[in-house]
Amino acid sequence: MDKKEILAKSKRKARNSLDEREQGIYNASFGLGAVVVGVLCLIFSVYKAVHRETFYEFVAIITAYLCTTFFYQFKNLKKARHLIAGIVTGLAAAVCAVMFFVVYAV
Repeated sequence: MDKKEILAKSKRKARNSLDEREQGIYNASFGLGAVVVGVLCLIFSVYKAVHRETFYEFVAIITAYLCTTFFYQFKNLKKARHLIAGIVTGLAAAVCAVMFFVVYAV
């Protein structure tokens, strides 16, 4: 492979992938979005609790998000605490989802 082919291949690859700055912005945007979702779920949960209603759906959303995050961290970092946290939050998400359907099935 000559220099021109290598350069052309590198340019094609660079066009289709994000540089470090873009990756940082992309990752930060997901983190910020998660914070907004968490705050909204908290607000709605408090509102429903004040009005003596169940709020399993919001807890299920947050714990499912956390479960996904912990399992992804475990996959990439291989730390046992992420696996344990993923399992615990996954169980919490499943229980809350089931409770939501049990309560609203009546």
